[in-house]
Amino acid sequence: MGLFDEVKQNVTVRQAAERYGLKPNRSGLIRCIFHNDKSPSMKVDRRYYCFGCGCTGDAIDFTAQLFDIGLKDAAMKLADDFGIPYSGRDRGSPQNRRSVSAKKPEPTPEEFWQKKHLRCLRAYLDYLSLLLEWKEQYAPKTRTEEWHEKFMTALRELSVVEYYLDILLFGDRADKEALVKEKWKEVERIEQCEREDKGDRHKRTERCHERNVPDGR
Repeated sequence: MGLFDEVKQNVTVRQAAERYGLKPNRSGLIRCIFHNDKSPSMKVDRRYYCFGCGCTGDAIDFTAQLFDIGLKDAAMKLADDFGIPYSGRDRGSPQNRRSVSAKKPEPTPEEFWQKKHLRCLRAYLDYLSLLLEWKEQYAPKTRTEEWHEKFMTALRELSVVEYYLDILLFGDRADKEALVKEKWKEVERIEQCEREDKGDRHKRTERCHERNVPDGR
């Protein structure tokens, strides 16, 4: 089974939405990511359908639109985030593709703004996912257990990050520009935090693998 089929079979749109911080209401609706939705009109289940603009698709289409990436990159992101194995993981990843030598034209002010806005949006979406993981992973197991620093960070920052994402996804242009300008240094800090957390997780995985490798006796 190919990458696209594996992802479509194992990840629903609702799971992807929740993973990336968009919580459906009791009716399974979120605000549509394809247009400036003032109230929830997109139904998310295995697929999505917007009652406002009529757009529909699967988890790959949804993720591609949310992060403004291609369908293959969206499928790989979902596979990585949901732990779905696939062949060619490293060979086909965007990080390892050779750069094109052709000189690109200088971006217009609008293109420059869109790039900054998208980087800010991605950072806060990924940070929201990280905070949700910390809240679950580092939650105290007993009443007397001392609270972990990452658990306290999650409790403190989750509602703030959700507020910022609400502006970045659904606010007007002036509010988006003001937020990006005000929080740009914080975005760089968040990106560094996410890189460090991924490094820690990689080390933990390696240690776990080493413990489970037979010693040959």
